[in-house]
Amino acid sequence: MGTVDDLMLLIAVIEAGSFSGASRNSGIPKSRLSRRISELETRLGVQLLSRGSRRFSATEAGLAIYERGLKIKAEVDAISAIAQDRMQRPTGALRIACPALISERLVAAFAVSFSAAYPDVKLCLETSNGTFDPKIDHYDLSIHPAQSEGLADCDLVHQKLVTADFCLVASPEVAAMIGKAAGPKDLEGRPGIGWSADGFTPRWQVQDARGETATFNVSARFSASSLAVIHQAALTGLGLARLPRSICEADLARGTLVLPLPAWSPPSITIYALYPSRRSLTLAGRLFVSGLARHLQETMHGSTAGLPPIEGPGQRHEGSDQGASLRPM
Repeated sequence: MGTVDDLMLLIAVIEAGSFSGASRNSGIPKSRLSRRISELETRLGVQLLSRGSRRFSATEAGLAIYERGLKIKAEVDAISAIAQDRMQRPTGALRIACPALISERLVAAFAVSFSAAYPDVKLCLETSNGTFDPKIDHYDLSIHPAQSEGLADCDLVHQKLVTADFCLVASPEVAAMIGKAAGPKDLEGRPGIGWSADGFTPRWQVQDARGETATFNVSARFSASSLAVIHQAALTGLGLARLPRSICEADLARGTLVLPLPAWSPPSITIYALYPSRRSLTLAGRLFVSGLARHLQETMHGSTAGLPPIEGPGQRHEGSDQGASLRPM
């Protein structure tokens, strides 16, 4: 990254009053912000920030550079505004990676309608294996499901699209083998289908409507990184499985999958749009992310409260990137 880019980060940190605040505002990991400011200090040969356990402030040189930087930022914003005003329609290539089952069940229909609405965008939706890859250099966007418990440091901006409710399911044969379960302890030692990111970790967590949590051990002799594979394994009868409710609804209605413990469910999973923080998201990318968030809310929850309206050709486009912490599945 260049000096101007790092200068913009310095402004963000000083205005937020901390690296944590700037990270929340920008979606850039705190450790990366600190590293970038340190690199800027080395490049300029001066200390810009005083960092302490109880005190955080800009140095005299930092404040002077901050004041000059505000003028540069104003010019950068003006240039961006001119470009946005001139570009009435999104154009260019947009390459998106998405796990196969999420692509097929949740994203594909929106991607097709987006491509029809914006013919000047060359959209390529490619399926991934569902594992988290912090390097997406070949893509403009990556759609990824993850548990929102924190993320190992990665240089990606991550924007929340929707939170997906999960359910604990099994084939009728597996449910019959288990019998009537009164609580999680009745599932102890039963066969289960694991997520590859967990390895063969046997302990699963579930929660009830009141938010109370419980754990139980399963006998996991099969695991996969793909939700599609886990779904198929559950239908085949390999054991208990944790799957998005939206993916299981048709099976639950047909009776090909059942809820062995209806009052309990696995923790929810959030679906994120990830993109490189080293470059801003294109107009086409911003439109895709905002529109997909609305589509997923409508599809999975029947609500779009709090989401911006989907923008059409000829409208002014303003994107906002919201940061969040997540842990790969």
